[in-house]
Amino acid sequence: MGGIAIAGASLLLAQSAQAVAFTLDVEFDDGLQGSYADVEVVQDGTGLLFEIALRDALGPDADLHRFYFNLDGAIPELSITSDDEVTTAYVLSLAPPVAGGAGSDFDYGVSFGNGAGPPGNGQLTTASFRIAPVDTSLSLDLEAFLAAAPSFASGGSIAAMAALHVQGTSLVSGASSETVGGVVPEPTTGLLLSAGIALALGRRRIRP
Repeated sequence: MGGIAIAGASLLLAQSAQAVAFTLDVEFDDGLQGSYADVEVVQDGTGLLFEIALRDALGPDADLHRFYFNLDGAIPELSITSDDEVTTAYVLSLAPPVAGGAGSDFDYGVSFGNGAGPPGNGQLTTASFRIAPVDTSLSLDLEAFLAAAPSFASGGSIAAMAALHVQGTSLVSGASSETVGGVVPEPTTGLLLSAGIALALGRRRIRP
């Protein structure tokens, strides 16, 4: 099921370059593999819309804390907005320290508050926000995200284009928080897989 989702995301990227979806599937400290969270990035007018959803693998009490990502090129000052109903507004920061990041660093970070305590928004398992240039005559293209170099954690062994720090996790015994990341799948992978599926379906249709 996960493989089909990745192929679909890759094909979407190759066809339109207007949106990309991928899974955060590696834990930064020990390199544990799994399906921990889903991220979708959509070209939205002059900016980028990010949608994030945690998966069950992190445990029933998992809570979004911070999200990290990179952008390519000279990006003007950015603003952040969200339609989520929260007590504390999400905050965008430049070159933030990465909580539990195992030596990684990212261009930008978004804070979702600190759980139920101040400033906090309770337990968040999903979040959406939009980033755009403060100068409304400019636009931020999806290519700035897709072309960005990945960050590396755990001594350079783990690459990630985006990462999440999640509180209240139960993935590893004795650990109450985790940082997980992932990379956008290559477009060619989706094209090859979709071509194979189309060929197989075509063969099925012509059989008597």
